[in-house]
Amino acid sequence: MPRRSPRLPPMMAEFDDDEREAVLAANRAFYRAFNDRDYAAMEQLWAPTGAMVCLHPGQGPLHERSEILRSWQGILGHPESPKVRCSDEWVIGRAGLALVVCREILANGHLMATNSFVRLGNGWLMVGHHSGPVPPVEQRATAVAPTRDRRKLH
Repeated sequence: MPRRSPRLPPMMAEFDDDEREAVLAANRAFYRAFNDRDYAAMEQLWAPTGAMVCLHPGQGPLHERSEILRSWQGILGHPESPKVRCSDEWVIGRAGLALVVCREILANGHLMATNSFVRLGNGWLMVGHHSGPVPPVEQRATAVAPTRDRRKLH
């Protein structure tokens, strides 16, 4: 009897280039809504229901869609809301779930963000945004690695 190749569980199914591009398009739409201060677009990007989380830098976690959108309404409506340039996007994906890790470049500093997306009938929608400060790229390149103490096992 010929041996069948094992079937991958649904979460381990192939995440192809088309899916990766669709997730990146959703991530870019998020930053476009942010920079355009477009609350209606931001509202459409977030999943309508289900578990979600948003962590703005220096703030506590928000878990309810209504409080997440209220926070974005405040940010986007503020006259000094920063412009954010997204760079170094990196996608991790499985069927139905994707994470985008990226650098957010602002006029006064850099942040790293993890944006989480789920695939629903109408495409990839956000269920998470977490952003926090990091050194600019130039500072990372000049950092000196600590000398390893060879007396320790790990």
